[in-house]
Amino acid sequence: MDSIVFGPDLALGIPVLDQSHRVIFDLLESMAAMPRPAFDQACRTLAVEIMEDLREENNLMERIGYPAAEAHRCAHGKLLASVAHILPLLRDGKEAAARQIVRSLPDWIEAHINTMDLALAVAVSRVA
Repeated sequence: MDSIVFGPDLALGIPVLDQSHRVIFDLLESMAAMPRPAFDQACRTLAVEIMEDLREENNLMERIGYPAAEAHRCAHGKLLASVAHILPLLRDGKEAAARQIVRSLPDWIEAHINTMDLALAVAVSRVA
């Protein structure tokens, strides 16, 4: 990913998800050059924002009886596991490793939006 920007190409047409994704991308962009300890606090904020976004997606899948929900939740679990490693790395003085995880997130999230979230958006549009 060349830049960390949530643009129209990533919009799903589901306002709550689009807004959440925009907040996450904006936060990731601001973190790129953020010094410590501001970076540490931003990592905490990022974890909360990601958890809230995934909770909203999971609730949406449940509401519509989404048939691919299990695979989608499994992908969410992998993202959460990755994010869960950031703060312990910072605590243990491994800032470079923590920053590498943060740098990898935009590509992962973009791919997730363009595949699994897009399929969910299509399913939502069929139910509505």
